[in-house]
Amino acid sequence: MTAPAAAVPLESADRSWLSGDDAVVVRHYAEALVDAAVAENQAEAALEDLEAIDREVLREHPQFSQVLGSSQVSGTEKDRILVDVFGDRVSSVVLRFLRVLNRHGRLGLLSALSREARQIWDRRHKRVPVFVRTAVPLDQSQEQALRERVAGMIAATPIMQITTDPSLIGGLIVQVGDRVCDASIRNRLEKLRQRLIEGKTHEIQSRRDQFSNPA
Repeated sequence: MTAPAAAVPLESADRSWLSGDDAVVVRHYAEALVDAAVAENQAEAALEDLEAIDREVLREHPQFSQVLGSSQVSGTEKDRILVDVFGDRVSSVVLRFLRVLNRHGRLGLLSALSREARQIWDRRHKRVPVFVRTAVPLDQSQEQALRERVAGMIAATPIMQITTDPSLIGGLIVQVGDRVCDASIRNRLEKLRQRLIEGKTHEIQSRRDQFSNPA
């Protein structure tokens, strides 16, 4: 396992990057959160808390999200809201992180920060998201066999997200980053159809050539 980088206090995750592109700001804040959470042995809990806030609060209650991102609500009022809503419901490192974001007007980046923090954690532990679509649900042994095969191909721990898509007819599609392995029956039938079309087109063209250039 790769050793984590030295912990960065959450309070330092601000001034240096605020004038840069949002993606850079998000990356540095997310790194600061992960480092601080690792230092306090709260990494998994912190990431899960942040993802739950994004999934169950910000997305489910857009008006609350708008309040946090509004410039018309004072930072002091937002801080009170954060403590009241999340105070005893999330890990201490996440609550501090939320309050730091508030002090620097970055609560609007919370969803992006949640995703980036998870990606940073996964990269450090050689965990790779793998998206799988199957024509029919896999049983436990099939899923485990697929997991082991993919792990051998990518030399990392696959984080499998499996969905069922009956339109595939049979087989499956595996996507790792930009790489896609399409082993579905639908894809094989499409390739067969294309070959038939190409063969028919070639045959028609050959006949045309015979009529155009009689012996």
